[in-house]
Amino acid sequence: MTRQNIATGTSANDGTGDTLRSAGTKINDNFVELYQAFGTDSNLLTTGITFDSAKIVIAGTTNTTTLSRFDPGVDVEIKFPDSNGKVVVMRPDSIVNLQDSNGDGAKIYFANVFDSANGYGVLPSAQTYHGMFAMNHDNGRAVFAHDDHWHNLLDSDSFTSIASLELTTPKIDSKIFDTTGTFEVFELNNTSTGNTSYVKVSNVSDSAPIIEAVGTSANIGLKIASKGTELINLDGALKFETVSYNTGQNLDSNASSYVFATAGPQTFTLHDGRYTGEVKKLVNRSIQDITIFAGTNNIRTPGNNLYSSMVLTDVNFVNIIWDGAAWILDRDSDKYITFS
Repeated sequence: MTRQNIATGTSANDGTGDTLRSAGTKINDNFVELYQAFGTDSNLLTTGITFDSAKIVIAGTTNTTTLSRFDPGVDVEIKFPDSNGKVVVMRPDSIVNLQDSNGDGAKIYFANVFDSANGYGVLPSAQTYHGMFAMNHDNGRAVFAHDDHWHNLLDSDSFTSIASLELTTPKIDSKIFDTTGTFEVFELNNTSTGNTSYVKVSNVSDSAPIIEAVGTSANIGLKIASKGTELINLDGALKFETVSYNTGQNLDSNASSYVFATAGPQTFTLHDGRYTGEVKKLVNRSIQDITIFAGTNNIRTPGNNLYSSMVLTDVNFVNIIWDGAAWILDRDSDKYITFS
């Protein structure tokens, strides 16, 4: 109902205003509407709502709701949406708890887009709004505030172009694909739940990259296998781990090739093979007699002859293979090798 004004006439008692009855009716109608608005009843005004100059207090069953204001620096206009919903408030502990009627987290729809933010100049203070998320409209990147800086968030569209990306203990899918994302080029497969050995790739001072087996175990090999009956193709020169000697001593069991360059005859001791099929190369690059002692009957020559030592008597080399019990020469003895 529109508020009803009482006509008071042009001047006092000139007979042009409302009668006392008409004026009283208007007064009653106005109050009925107020009572119905605040108390839902035309006769009773609820005691649950009180007013003063600074706030409105609405009494609840246990607690009260107070509507108050700060003293604004400028005029403030508050508009409520013309739809059903709830007004969200910030608690005294500065927490806004968003829950729907079922106690579940409520959805939030908002726009938080900032233009010309490449230098983060128009974004609010990252220190004041620590933890805030926003979008830089110029480059379409999401950003968040941490300490006193704004940081770009990673996304699938720009991830490949991020420079100086450091991943700490990452977990990678079992397959790695090429740049097109179509063809698989690498697969990770761990068949043991307790395996502590792994492959390490190193590149020190721009030297030849190193691929090695590492882990907590003391001795770990490195196996390279082809598929089916195909061979392993080495594209380039093949180099063996080589140790050079000029005095007699025990030969290094970790080396695969030994070069002897002595000033006189010397005797060296060769260890037993560790694995069937292990290969060693013995190279005498001097004219001195080089005696290789391999242990009792640990040298096997064609004809199944067993010897304990052999002597390289001139510039010469010989390949030997461990058959599981003795070292076998890859060729018959000749005038430059003697056995005993």
